[in-house]
Amino acid sequence: MSQEKLAETLTLLHRVWALFLIAVYFLGFMDEYHFPGERKEPLPAEAILWNAQRVLFFGLMFVGFLIDLVQMREDRKKAFLFLLLSLLLGGMASLISAIQCQIVSLLFSVSRSETALIIKIVLPAIG
Repeated sequence: MSQEKLAETLTLLHRVWALFLIAVYFLGFMDEYHFPGERKEPLPAEAILWNAQRVLFFGLMFVGFLIDLVQMREDRKKAFLFLLLSLLLGGMASLISAIQCQIVSLLFSVSRSETALIIKIVLPAIG
């Protein structure tokens, strides 16, 4: 495999990894926004978000593993770096996104309905 194709593959995998990580954090944020507080057993509607987070987390781990496989062809010293990052950042996604949701609501001192309006305005503008 040529170095150009290897670099392109690695760039693509980095972008996919970042998208998976953003999606995991977004689902954690939405979980905290719609269902505040911590529970051992999810509410019926909350279970959907938890399951989606789990699927995306394992997808994040898989893409991290693929990145490590491609990077090992270049430099063996960088092996398992993204797998470790996926485990740490993905594993703490619910905690970090819940804290972010609380900080956003405190900083802007807005109610839940106003936050929903902000999210509805900002998300289409980003995409």
